[in-house]
Amino acid sequence: MSKGFPCAPFVRSFFEDHLICRRNLSRNSIQSYRDALKLFLSFAAGQVKKPVTLLLVEDVTDAVTLAFLANLEQGRGNSIQTRNHRLSAIRALFEYIGAREPLLLNHCRHVVTIPKKRGEVLPEIRYLEKPQVTAILEAVPQAGALAHRDYGLLLFMYNTGARVQEVADARVSWVTLTAPSKVQLLGKGSKWRTCPLWENTAQHLRRLIEGHGHSAAPNDPLFANRGGCPLSRSGIADVVQRYATKAASVEPSLRDLRVTPHVLRHTTAMHLLQSGVEVNVIRSWLGHVSITTTNRYVEIDLAMKRKTLETCEVGSSKPPTAPWRSDPDILAWLESL
Repeated sequence: MSKGFPCAPFVRSFFEDHLICRRNLSRNSIQSYRDALKLFLSFAAGQVKKPVTLLLVEDVTDAVTLAFLANLEQGRGNSIQTRNHRLSAIRALFEYIGAREPLLLNHCRHVVTIPKKRGEVLPEIRYLEKPQVTAILEAVPQAGALAHRDYGLLLFMYNTGARVQEVADARVSWVTLTAPSKVQLLGKGSKWRTCPLWENTAQHLRRLIEGHGHSAAPNDPLFANRGGCPLSRSGIADVVQRYATKAASVEPSLRDLRVTPHVLRHTTAMHLLQSGVEVNVIRSWLGHVSITTTNRYVEIDLAMKRKTLETCEVGSSKPPTAPWRSDPDILAWLESL
């Protein structure tokens, strides 16, 4: 081991063999690993004062890794969640290196066993109320090819709760417009799931597909731009924000909201929950890997109901004096369990 093991061959095979061939990760997941490891390897090279091309696995110690994680928070202002996400990518790389080269196993173990930091705050879940969704849909013009596309796009996103990349990737052949109408979505980890379509959504998609300037081929994008190419993530986000801004003139509650495709996804989840749909069905509908993710919507719904109960008054403006309300913190205590 006197000469050391260069990082470059391991990094290349980690992406080409492990992430792409063996794990079959999506393009976005691979780009996430790429961004994390680019930052990390550049930082490590600076720490040991070497070009990245000459960096050795042995140069990247647990001390260098901890310094990088500290720099993310203190130097770059990243959140604990982002810090932990970067660490997951680093640990995955060193687990791979340790499995490929037994002589490096003990070295890699010191990096892989760096724990994630507790105290991360999950992003706030923002969603729309039903009148806000209605206002956005009604803001779309009644005529025009782009209007038909945009209305179908917004209705499809609200119906399915699909991630923006799933919407961009959707193809004509993935949609079944005969009863029962449904769509196949390609989600995270290249996993397929089936989502039912409302009859209204199916009608608009049928109209959209039939309105293509040419006979729709199975691999044609479901939502295309003027050139016939799939709408990009940013293009979809622009459509959503454009009509949300327009709808704000008739629905003032939208004026201070930044409506994104992911807000529509959260909206679908909350409205399904409020309609009485079982949590595991919502999990399958949205393609969540863990039920813990779906349970966040349950927690928000319970918090909203608690606030509603606290503002309810029956017969008198005075607060109830029933024994169970004698402790003003009891509801907060119950919610903390």
